[in-house]
Amino acid sequence: MTEANPNAQDLEAIAGRELALERPLAVIDTESTGLNPETARIVRLGVLRVEPDGRRKLRSELVNPGMPIPEGATAVHGITDDDVADRPPFRAYARALAESLDDCDIAGFAIERFHLPLLLAEFRRAGVDFSMDNRAVIDVMSIYHRLEPRDFDSAYRRYAADDNPPDRSSGQRSEAAFEILLGQLRSSEDLPVEPHRLARWARGVPDSAADEDGRFTYLDSGGVAFNFGKYSGEELAKVAESDAGYVAWVASNPSFSAESRSLATDALAEAGHEIERDLD
Repeated sequence: MTEANPNAQDLEAIAGRELALERPLAVIDTESTGLNPETARIVRLGVLRVEPDGRRKLRSELVNPGMPIPEGATAVHGITDDDVADRPPFRAYARALAESLDDCDIAGFAIERFHLPLLLAEFRRAGVDFSMDNRAVIDVMSIYHRLEPRDFDSAYRRYAADDNPPDRSSGQRSEAAFEILLGQLRSSEDLPVEPHRLARWARGVPDSAADEDGRFTYLDSGGVAFNFGKYSGEELAKVAESDAGYVAWVASNPSFSAESRSLATDALAEAGHEIERDLD
């Protein structure tokens, strides 16, 4: 009878596994101005070239996108307009990049969903042909999701400790969802038990947040500070005095919650600036 669990020798063999490369593998990562690969522009491009013999060479370049980098994008990757002001545009790299990738398979995390479509769109805008024919595209995120499924049944098996999740037609999935929630609470002391705090934790909003989005946090002094962008960590009231235009942008930006915009509007008012309230 075959053992269900691998022994120490099996585990050592698994740990020593490597990719069986017959051609170079280019592992690609990008940072960009937005989330739509058809309209976003690359601001940083990283390519790790892995040779069949195991040699690796990493190249990472800042790229001038030819457009302002939105504050929301900068809050994610930390790259500002000043960082890329003197850098070449993508078209300056495009032809040499395409040639360097000519003999490569492609890999990356979320490569199929975002990074590769963004890269192909940049090649098209630069007028450089780049064919995906006869290339393997390995999405590390897809492999992760196959190895560790993130669906209802998988969550039930893990957190409700039951290998038989209820069928969709059973009418019992709401009860099963609650059992999953209880199992999650019991699996980690880091999870708050109060519903309001738990809801914020699930969205990555810290307890110190002054708004539901976590865009602003409370200071020990009782004041409110930015928790994103170029003024992260600085007191909102002081920024409203020194850079009212930036705070006004927050106050009028529909991508921020009504609560976040209200904090910005109040800070402007306290600094003596007028702004129309439209928080619907």
